[in-house]
Amino acid sequence: MLSLRIKLTLYYLAILTVILLVFGISIYWYLSRSLVMTIDETLEFQITKIERSMDQVADADMPDHPGNTAHEEQLLQISPHLTQLIDERGMVTDEMLATPKDRIPVEIDALMKLETGRTYFNTMELESGEPMRVATKRVLDHEGNGTYFIRLGQSLEALDIARKRLLLVLGLAIPAVLLLGSYGGLLLANQALRPVDRVTKAAEQIGAAGDLSERVPASARMDEIGRLAATFNHMISRLQAAFERQKQFTSDASHELRTPLAVMRADIEITLRRERGKEEYQRVLTSNLEEIVRLSRLVEDLLMLARADAGKVELKCEPMDLDDLCSKMTEYILPLADQRDQTLTYHQPQGKVIINADMHRIKQLLLNLLDNAIKYTEQRGSIILGLKTEGDDAVLTVSDSGRGIPPEDLPHIFDRFFRRSAKTSDRSASGFGLGLSIVKWIVDSIWGKIVAQSEPGKGTTFIVRLPLIKEV
Repeated sequence: MLSLRIKLTLYYLAILTVILLVFGISIYWYLSRSLVMTIDETLEFQITKIERSMDQVADADMPDHPGNTAHEEQLLQISPHLTQLIDERGMVTDEMLATPKDRIPVEIDALMKLETGRTYFNTMELESGEPMRVATKRVLDHEGNGTYFIRLGQSLEALDIARKRLLLVLGLAIPAVLLLGSYGGLLLANQALRPVDRVTKAAEQIGAAGDLSERVPASARMDEIGRLAATFNHMISRLQAAFERQKQFTSDASHELRTPLAVMRADIEITLRRERGKEEYQRVLTSNLEEIVRLSRLVEDLLMLARADAGKVELKCEPMDLDDLCSKMTEYILPLADQRDQTLTYHQPQGKVIINADMHRIKQLLLNLLDNAIKYTEQRGSIILGLKTEGDDAVLTVSDSGRGIPPEDLPHIFDRFFRRSAKTSDRSASGFGLGLSIVKWIVDSIWGKIVAQSEPGKGTTFIVRLPLIKEV
């Protein structure tokens, strides 16, 4: 399995190789094309000089026939290249060759197809096997009675040498650049992945030591690596918070279970030390039954919260009339308020309030909020359940005239197993500190919001906002 460094280096080399090959091919093609165009321009210029020379010879009334000495002298003075003058019969009237093997074959049929006054270029192979760039032009004779052909040839040996030298240079330079590029690419990969190594080492240390307080040194630059480190640290912070909550949850659950079990055990052991009367046994059994009921409720709440955390609680949401449910729950819990000489009032809204929710969970929400208000409100206190609509929300409020919640406790009231400060709580109030946690989960599960407003000595108000279903 290749490491990321090697992969990045190989990717870099692959891209660099493609770039160098494209660059080399482009240079080779451009140089070859430029040299050929230069040769063509030179040949055309020489043809023009020869054409002018022929006009000068004609103006001097020199005889114009093959082998004319004046022609040869003029051609030798004007053009050092391989030269042929060809008539319309395909006969070579004048010819200058570097060697006898450098003769250019004449194909009169092809020549007769050329347009007059235009220069044509092509590459031909001589009898010696040497490539030659050939320029051919068909021109009118001085009298205008016929035409003849001027053909010049330029050896491409120098061009081939230049090409071979360029290929040699490219063949040596490209591997050298790739070698240096591989080293440079490896250095760049190491430099780029160095912050990743720091993140990896920090993660390994956290995993080995189990210390979630460790953090990756964050860079001041918020580039990709900086964002990676920040995201990693944020994830560790959330894991640490979740771990601390789980640790506290386990500790609190153990405490809540251990205390009543210890009380029940002690009560039973004391009772069994000697013979008791029927009434005494009945009292002990009744007391233990009450504790068992409380423990059963605790276990059910813990199981529900655990399933909720795992996302395994299914909600059967359907349209429901929240006003009707609030009226029924007020009547249901009114006897508990009467036992403490408390007044429980429900302020009904104008019109129906329809929401999409699980009926059972909304009942549980109302029961927990009202039960919590009754527990923490003194005798002859008042509790008000209110319902109204604001915009697209149903607003449910539960207010009491109790002692209120201290500011330092208010941010934690929805935490599991949280108990109010002793100075504000009613010691007679029983519970495990899970009711408001369940309420918070129910509200969140149906996309609602819940807040608590409280002032010590003036009571507490819970405000729940739930999305309405608009009537069609």
